[in-house]
Amino acid sequence: HYYAWGSQCSGAVEGPPTGRFSCSDEDHRELVIDNCGAWASVYRSTIEKECEVGLRLASAEFSASTHHSVRHACNDVTTLKMMLETQVDMAAAADVELFWWSYKMPYGGAFRSAWSLKHLLNLLGVLP
Repeated sequence: HYYAWGSQCSGAVEGPPTGRFSCSDEDHRELVIDNCGAWASVYRSTIEKECEVGLRLASAEFSASTHHSVRHACNDVTTLKMMLETQVDMAAAADVELFWWSYKMPYGGAFRSAWSLKHLLNLLGVLP
């Protein structure tokens, strides 16, 4: 099971050892996120080895979160945007559909910025 915020891919405000990268470390953040974005092609090739080529695949736990704990997760717009765009690009390249964790989280507290699609799109200036 892949989580963008699993131990090999997590980002944290304070960086290692809580996360693989610090939210403010642009170079390391980009390297880790790009490496972890390969999950979609690994997912497709693994399933196709066991089943058949050309299956319709989806990931149903998609979010921009960088850590399982809101106390450590990156909440800056730059990192959230990078998480979103990298996962979308990698999934599209591997022909894997994405299903966002939650469209709207009115009582999501600090998790809203990464787990609520509506809130994230608002932060990115896509929605008013």
